[in-house]
Amino acid sequence: MTHRARADLGIVRPSDVAPTPWANGVGVTRVLAARPAWRISLAEIEGRMPFSPFPGADRVLIPLGVEGVTLAIGEEERFVPQHAGAVFRGEDLVFADTGRGSGSVVTFMTRRESGRMRWRVRRVDGAITEEGVDVAVVLRGDVMVGTEALPPGTVIGRELLADVESRAGGTVVLIHLIAHRMASPISLPFP
Repeated sequence: MTHRARADLGIVRPSDVAPTPWANGVGVTRVLAARPAWRISLAEIEGRMPFSPFPGADRVLIPLGVEGVTLAIGEEERFVPQHAGAVFRGEDLVFADTGRGSGSVVTFMTRRESGRMRWRVRRVDGAITEEGVDVAVVLRGDVMVGTEALPPGTVIGRELLADVESRAGGTVVLIHLIAHRMASPISLPFP
């Protein structure tokens, strides 16, 4: 599936995308939605693992599991609980640690030269009605499209947000993509 095709799909479940190796070859990820200026993926972490560098990118990591993830960013170490977000730069030296277990994390990144993502984690009861949302990612709960429950990590494009609702208080991350006015129309996609 190409970067463009992933971004054009209305709903992308993790099972829709084959896992691919991280750029550094240490772990695996599923790139769920992407454009040349941004991408959203679901990464698997087992134990202590170094993240691949992406110079010029701003990154966000949100753990899906109740165990959370400990991040070492340079000399700083901090625990990131379930559904909380950690922000760091793509050129930072970052290690993620799940202890003795494994875990999944939603990650998204933007090329600094092209724009940024404004995001927030929100509990949803009923429909997603927020203005300006370009993409939503399911974190947990009964988030439905019709009668189908969407699994954690599912990406929902703007065109289908009106068809999605939560009947029992699901949690999602809502993302608004903001392009810089002077952004270069041509940039290389994330590897």
